[in-house]
Amino acid sequence: MAWMDPLTANLLDLLFELREHPVPLTIGGGFGLYLKRMRLDETHERTLFSQLPMPRATNDLDLFIRADVLCDFGSMEAVATALSRLGYEVVPEAKYMQWKKHIDLHGQEREIKVDLLVGPLGQFRERLHVKGVRARPAGPLKLHAHTLEEAVHIDQSPTTLVVSGERSNGQPSEAQIHLPQPFTYLVMKLFAFRDRKDDENKDLGRHHALDLYAVVAMHTESEYQESLRLGNLYGKNRHVKTARGIIRSDFAEPTSVGVIRLREHPLFRAEFPVSDFLTVLAEVFRA
Repeated sequence: MAWMDPLTANLLDLLFELREHPVPLTIGGGFGLYLKRMRLDETHERTLFSQLPMPRATNDLDLFIRADVLCDFGSMEAVATALSRLGYEVVPEAKYMQWKKHIDLHGQEREIKVDLLVGPLGQFRERLHVKGVRARPAGPLKLHAHTLEEAVHIDQSPTTLVVSGERSNGQPSEAQIHLPQPFTYLVMKLFAFRDRKDDENKDLGRHHALDLYAVVAMHTESEYQESLRLGNLYGKNRHVKTARGIIRSDFAEPTSVGVIRLREHPLFRAEFPVSDFLTVLAEVFRA
């Protein structure tokens, strides 16, 4: 999937820059799902559904920084320095939370974007400078993370994998990265769909609907049991309660808006077991 090569290269670039000051990073979004799919193709693990969607194209690296690590000025200064050395510039609309750079891809200019995120701040909130959705360590650092309080369990027991390939300079490289638990992915994607389902500028949430199906479909058996356990463990969490409400309103029936958006996506296929998809969502988020 050649369109993912620049993202792989730029992720490896960043991890290489951080090699002497490693910062544990968890990657979400569409590229995280792509990495999960590539791992499944290598391991041939059995998944909940055999009908998996093709990975969708994206130009974003959604990088989650652990809340405890975000408190550490030195670690965040290392990330800021790495981004600067790699030629990233701030995105004016999301200053210091989003960074972008332009690359040449087969004679065409393409934009790569890095989104810096952090999950629930919990006990670390008091050690951070927080304003609205922005959080940063104390001190004069122009590097912020967008807080996603709905990213339940993001910092606990992530899946670890090794990303390998070539950096932007053509040198082979490999580095360790983390993926969120599927349960966490589901909560985040339900919130993202709710926020975008009526936004024509964001494709009416179709990408998030497809991602929700992909997360469900790519569960391994052990991950499915863990999602059921976490759904029960966090059943009274206010964000999980909100996610449950989104399922009731948008993913309860074949005629629900979430299913309509899923079917509208260009990568949707008629053989996708939509009814089983809805059943799994209901099971994981049952009251």
